[in-house]
Amino acid sequence: MKLAALLFLFAASGLAAEVETHELPHRLPRLTSVFPQGAGPATSVRVEILGEFLDRASSVMFLDESISGKVIEVHATRLELEFNVSSGAGNGPHYFRILSPRGASNVLLFRVGDLPHVTEQEPNSTFAEANSVKPPLTINGRLNVDGDFDFFRFRAEAGQTWIFDLRAARNGSGLDAALILLDEQAREMARNEDYFIWDPFIEYKFDRSGTYTVVVQPTHTQLDPNFAYQLDIRSAPHLETVSPISVTPGASLEATLYGAGFLDKSARLFFTRDGAVPAGFGGRILETRDSSAMIHIEVPNSARAGTYDLALVTPTGCSDTATFLVDPTAVYRGGETIEPPVSITGTAHYRDPERFRFTAKKGQTLVFEVRAHRFGSPVDSVLRILDEKGKQLAVNDDADFPGVADNKDSRIFHTFDADGRYEVEIRNLVRVTGEDFPYQLLIYRPVPHANVMLASDQPYVDAGGDGVIKVTAERLFGFDGPVELSVAGLPDGVTTETAVISPGQTSASIPLHARGAHPGVYSNVQVFAKGVEAPAWRSVKISGGEGEGQTFARIDRAALVVSERPLFALEAEVTRVTLVRGGKVDIPVQIQRAQDFAADIQFQVDGLPPGVTAETVTAPGGLSNVRIRLTASSSAAIGRTKEIAVIGTADGHVEEAPVISVQVD
Repeated sequence: MKLAALLFLFAASGLAAEVETHELPHRLPRLTSVFPQGAGPATSVRVEILGEFLDRASSVMFLDESISGKVIEVHATRLELEFNVSSGAGNGPHYFRILSPRGASNVLLFRVGDLPHVTEQEPNSTFAEANSVKPPLTINGRLNVDGDFDFFRFRAEAGQTWIFDLRAARNGSGLDAALILLDEQAREMARNEDYFIWDPFIEYKFDRSGTYTVVVQPTHTQLDPNFAYQLDIRSAPHLETVSPISVTPGASLEATLYGAGFLDKSARLFFTRDGAVPAGFGGRILETRDSSAMIHIEVPNSARAGTYDLALVTPTGCSDTATFLVDPTAVYRGGETIEPPVSITGTAHYRDPERFRFTAKKGQTLVFEVRAHRFGSPVDSVLRILDEKGKQLAVNDDADFPGVADNKDSRIFHTFDADGRYEVEIRNLVRVTGEDFPYQLLIYRPVPHANVMLASDQPYVDAGGDGVIKVTAERLFGFDGPVELSVAGLPDGVTTETAVISPGQTSASIPLHARGAHPGVYSNVQVFAKGVEAPAWRSVKISGGEGEGQTFARIDRAALVVSERPLFALEAEVTRVTLVRGGKVDIPVQIQRAQDFAADIQFQVDGLPPGVTAETVTAPGGLSNVRIRLTASSSAAIGRTKEIAVIGTADGHVEEAPVISVQVD
């Protein structure tokens, strides 16, 4: 049908509407996956980014300086980037985002590892097609089309133990996969799924020398181009948790590491804090037992309170990390009663609660806080406060800690009504037994304060206009004073005003002005509250899984961009269309225009599967709806394509509708 006829039909049916003048949606770039998901230090690697609203992507911003990136190729739903990893880049996750005149994207994770990295080579979806690999190594792969399996063949010698560790959910992927280990005749030797919530893990000791195959099997009925993963085949151990989970500055003590593959007593202890190596820490392995290792730790007197990571370095590579705490609170050494403030470290057993006696005065307020699950321990705690007759005064299972998803740690804030003797009880709800359930129970007097958080890590301000940075405050332990806010690191041409979260309020907006700033200018900014040393922060979800399969990162800076004001916005009225070979289908698209913007808009469709074409359509000023016709040839590729973008261009300005999917049958 010709455009004139289409316009007549729209007008006759009332689809041609008045130009809308209310505020347009501002669509920021959205990243859904990166492939490959990681690389080794001192390397340069090309990566593919999938997402939407990626047109005009101009820059890559890593949150640390050990990796840099640049944009190579730009499409509406796909980018090609180049990452340069420095020789000093630390093992583990590094976070990046994309910048464009739209603003800053969400954050994705790119992991640095010390093993050789290879990328899967298709076809490898059958036993006969398996890629040959040589452990130890990290394989970057993805299950991106329906029916895809990945097979990898390797040599193992009698007596060798290999660890097969697949990272998908932990890297921010939505993939839920299983691992299967096969012998030379394709007989199953081992299988695992959901060891780390969604990610599988196998430790296997081979009885005889031979050629074996490991299979990455999806558990989904439909696969997705975003289903990327990394598979380690390594001999370096896996670390889960350390007991005790908390130590004091200046401590010299024996501790136990729990995990798998503790086979090398010569492994070296390696400590980090926020990606840097802290001064003065030391230690050594005393004994290994495959699933645990006895170690000796030396903590310097100068160690700052907070979280630290511990890894083991072996001749064949570095392990992952276990988290522990440094806390200066006085440690409970045993006895009839405890005297707050006090730190109690122990092992939580199912159906075997521990109780600690203490005295309290009428009107006294104490905080009882468990530190375990948030720091890598499998403990699922419940706390109770009892009076001397055993009556329950307070109970808590899963407390609300800002930025912690699916928390299992407990906290009670309690004011006592009378002088007396009381007990605090900690119980583990996980229905297994073992010594690998360490916890710290902190009991302390509350200090009223505010926990200051960013409402968004992607603020923007229109060029020549105004914007805001929104900040929230969690008021803790009765704090009700004002919270004075300031911003550091503003882009050139952007100014701000002072802002205060007033008593009784929990949020405020910091005004931004960009009267002399150019579109595309950006910087990392930090928001500070007067009297609070740490900047405001935000827990951000890495794109991928849901529920307990989610991965989060704590971000203490926001990417502030001077953005272009949108002149129009597009919205497809469907999220999925189905075509048969040789058939046609229309995509209805709504147009929302800024006031006084009436230019013609030219439409195109990006990302269509082979054999499917889109009709060229132009929407004159004043038209608020168009229909874009898709046609499938008789030989069009059968299957589902998810990232289809309807793109409109007018006066050099580009906008996209949220992506849709196309199914060809």
